[in-house]
Amino acid sequence: MGSQEITLRLQEFWEAEGCPTISPYGAIPVGGLAPDVFFGALAHKPRRTYQTLTVIDPSRAPYGDDPLYPIVDQRLQVTLQAASSKLREDFIGSLQMLGMDLRARDVRFVACSWNLSYLAGRAVGWRVLIDHIEVGSLSYLERLGEIELDPAPALVEYSLGRLAISVGVVDEAAPTERGRQIGEYVLEHTNREAIDSLLSLHADECEQALIAGLYYPAYDHVLASIYLLSVLTARDGLGAKGHAGCSRVAGLARGCAKAYAEVSDA
Repeated sequence: MGSQEITLRLQEFWEAEGCPTISPYGAIPVGGLAPDVFFGALAHKPRRTYQTLTVIDPSRAPYGDDPLYPIVDQRLQVTLQAASSKLREDFIGSLQMLGMDLRARDVRFVACSWNLSYLAGRAVGWRVLIDHIEVGSLSYLERLGEIELDPAPALVEYSLGRLAISVGVVDEAAPTERGRQIGEYVLEHTNREAIDSLLSLHADECEQALIAGLYYPAYDHVLASIYLLSVLTARDGLGAKGHAGCSRVAGLARGCAKAYAEVSDA
């Protein structure tokens, strides 16, 4: 079984659970959420979908592009607006669709919480490990943009490359060259002053879009800002300036959430 078949079997499992696909999203920085997920979670409407996306984590750059801790990670993400009470059972069922004999494997659900600081949010749930390899996570989004979500929508996420390793196949599609180049850029070619200027420009454009009530374009600037802050943090640490930048981006995310809520409630 190759990595593409792993993806197809997971898609088949969730489609059978009533989750249609939505258009794949390109790349998002670690700590962000795709726009459909961010605004979908705020909608308070029944919604069950899945999509594939790429997550870029510049903080991995100092350690090289390790397949178990990739800079560029291909993922499948399921959004359950009306969350199932059997989330862990569903995850186990999806793994069994891959033909894994879970009785012979060390499968663990490790409880944890996530402070989604860039998005003024919070999530709780479990990291999923198979033989000590983290292959995915289950989480409930309790807050986004400082808006409390009740009921909390659920996210089921698979790291396709790490899952392929756990199943025992080589992920031929692993974007190691892309990850290598991102790592080299982060460590050797970033210009802090230039990135600081870009952060200011993205913040200004985000605010202008929000003034016009255009929360989707505004949120694009939030994601771009998260990536730039992640690059700076990977190279030089967060520091006081980074904390200030994080706070400003969280404020922009709050603005996006507020703008969406105002339109939805109108």
